[in-house]
Amino acid sequence: MTERVPTVTVIVPVFNDVDRLRTCLACIAAQDYAGLTTVIVVDNRSSIDLRPALPTGDARFRFIREEQRGSYAARNAALPLVDTDYVAFTDADCRPQPAWLSAAIGRLRAVDLPDAVGGDIHLVFERSDDPTTGPELYESAHEFDQRQFVESLGFAATANLVVTRDILDRVGPFNADLQSGGDDDWGHRLHAAGGRMVYCADAVVDHPARSTWPELTKKAVRVAEGMAGLTQGQAPAEDLRYLYREARLGAATWISIWRRERPDSAGAKMRYAAALSWVSLLRCTVRVRQRWMPRKAI
Repeated sequence: MTERVPTVTVIVPVFNDVDRLRTCLACIAAQDYAGLTTVIVVDNRSSIDLRPALPTGDARFRFIREEQRGSYAARNAALPLVDTDYVAFTDADCRPQPAWLSAAIGRLRAVDLPDAVGGDIHLVFERSDDPTTGPELYESAHEFDQRQFVESLGFAATANLVVTRDILDRVGPFNADLQSGGDDDWGHRLHAAGGRMVYCADAVVDHPARSTWPELTKKAVRVAEGMAGLTQGQAPAEDLRYLYREARLGAATWISIWRRERPDSAGAKMRYAAALSWVSLLRCTVRVRQRWMPRKAI
């Protein structure tokens, strides 16, 4: 008797990014895993029609819309539609490699039976093979270290997260009020519920690095707002320590960068230092605004 292949649903939230969504969905359609049952694309209030990005004639792909702003709210909207053994999460700007699902689910079915897998997120650079702009240099040094996220910080970025349906039912959905940091919050709730997450280097998605300053700024603000939300209610002294660390990091990098091997050229070092200082400034600005400059009710 042939063993039943466990089934999996892939959830992809998206806002307006039709071209990258088309590439992402083509990569998902090309997965070598036979149990891929459903792909749910969640349109998070896009201003353009995204349905042309779906692979033509492939009944596995579904399209829904979620009006509450935020990728975690979008992911949550798809969860009631899931009826498979596993649930995989990725983002519309990601490009899952062909063995992504088979490697992740193989790890979930290993003898130690983890509840969740954080797979590798491989940064790719669209202008050249190596980072060149300040934002690219910053991301290459600081973003998407999924192994560290999983093994040291207790969560996995939702650009590459695959979980059992059982643990998802036990832990519950993402915090839909968060614009960033919902993966961190969910990972810690998983551990609090007695679940276990592991890193899988063979389950790979490619992720384009942010190459421009507006892209880096948008992400830095979103992440800073998410972290401010996660630390809401902590003592003011902790916020002040956070501000001191960020300000010191942004200033000190202009001196410390010359002692590092990479980036290797003077120009690249200066572009990297400028990007890191800009991100530190944005983080401080967001934290001050969130804590001590509340927005007035309209």
